[in-house]
Amino acid sequence: MHRAWSLSTRRILAFAVLVAVVTTVALAVHRWSPKPAGIERASTKLDETPVAKVSSPSELQIVDLPRDTWQAAGLKMEPVQVASLAQSIELTGKVALNEDRVAHIFPLVDGRVDEVKIKLGDKVKRGDLLVVVQSIEVGRTMLQLFQDRLQRDFAITKDRWTQTVTTNTQAMIALIRSGAAIEDIEKQLTDRPMGEYRDKLMTAYVLFYKARKTLERLKPLTEQGSITGKQLLEAESDLNGTRATLQSLLEQFHQETQQSSAMSAQAVKELETRVAVDETNLKILGFDDESLVAIDPVKQGETVSHYPIHSPFDGTIISKDVVLLERVGPESQILSIADLSSVWVTTDVYEENLRLLKQLDNRSIIFRSPAWPGETFEARIFYTGDLVHESSRTVAMRAIADNADGRLRPGMFVTVEFPSIERQDVMQVPVTAVQEHAGKSFVFVHLKNDQFERRDVTLGIRSSDHVEVQTGLKANEIVVTRGGFALKTRMLADLLSE
Repeated sequence: MHRAWSLSTRRILAFAVLVAVVTTVALAVHRWSPKPAGIERASTKLDETPVAKVSSPSELQIVDLPRDTWQAAGLKMEPVQVASLAQSIELTGKVALNEDRVAHIFPLVDGRVDEVKIKLGDKVKRGDLLVVVQSIEVGRTMLQLFQDRLQRDFAITKDRWTQTVTTNTQAMIALIRSGAAIEDIEKQLTDRPMGEYRDKLMTAYVLFYKARKTLERLKPLTEQGSITGKQLLEAESDLNGTRATLQSLLEQFHQETQQSSAMSAQAVKELETRVAVDETNLKILGFDDESLVAIDPVKQGETVSHYPIHSPFDGTIISKDVVLLERVGPESQILSIADLSSVWVTTDVYEENLRLLKQLDNRSIIFRSPAWPGETFEARIFYTGDLVHESSRTVAMRAIADNADGRLRPGMFVTVEFPSIERQDVMQVPVTAVQEHAGKSFVFVHLKNDQFERRDVTLGIRSSDHVEVQTGLKANEIVVTRGGFALKTRMLADLLSE
């Protein structure tokens, strides 16, 4: 009960204060205005103030203000214009890191920190050594690469011999099949390595050659009756046997050499693939060709397991979370590097200015910092947002600014000034013409004589002195641009009196 009484009391007091303020303003306007001729003074001071007449309840937007009070109220009017309007906006922004030039360093292997080469705030160059981690994983991969390279080199040497033997053996097989003389074969293939194939093929070919010559010598003798038919049959049988042996060897060695050649080449390919895999695994970890070529366990010793971490670009160490002998791994960030030669300027643009913001894409903005009074900086807009934040109803804007001198520090607050965007054929009124009440914007339109109409309007873009009127007015209508407070006061006083 006490709470309800207090609330009612507060409402009565608030209403009394509002009535007192309105009455005081009305009396002041009347006191300083010249007295019109022919008007009789009333018996009370309140009656001395010209009363703004308000029409019937259905016409509460119409306000009458006697012309002889206009000068005292500072009333000025001008027509609604349709002209170009340049909109400019100033917003609070912030300097931030250029996120395209920030690197958060995580070691790609587990290990122990063996060396720390940098301190917080150090300036580093691309490729500078930052940290050295001793890693068993790196050591094993390095040693595996070294072993695979040795096996590959041996396989390559063996393959060269195998391919040479195969080529020479195939050449000898071709000469034998063509029936070349033994002297010609020896002449063409002298000092050309063929391994055991040379002796076996030459022995079989000599026996075949000898059996063929024997048969050729016995055939005439048989016709003359100098030898028996049995001897001729034995010679023919011997020739057939040596031919079969030779043919078998030719086919066997042809297939063997081809197979040996293919298997040797395949062995080389497999080892080259293993070496390539080893090298790729190490390159993924950041090792370059020069460091991989220099692998030598005898000379390097335990340092073969060292995993170096280098700077990816020129920048500044902005965070450091690594110390000597610390255990680190892929899940732990140890460093952050930022290139501060450029920074981002970020600000949130209100939803009502989205149309303007879209026109500014890839254009430049001016911003100022309290740290450097009287100076201006320039940034180029590169992102104008794709989503409207639900609670703030704003869109994120990002611009990039040069910071070669390092004066712009991430985290600084700045004032962002957007360039003017001029639109043509915009219906507009001076900013001073717009009044506000109960969450609505309105202007007073001069109708005729002493009559003014309150007209609710929908506003659009604005400049420093004019604002766009989207609905509620027509071109060339006369609106009050100065002194509208007196009209608003009288309108509110008449509404309260009812």
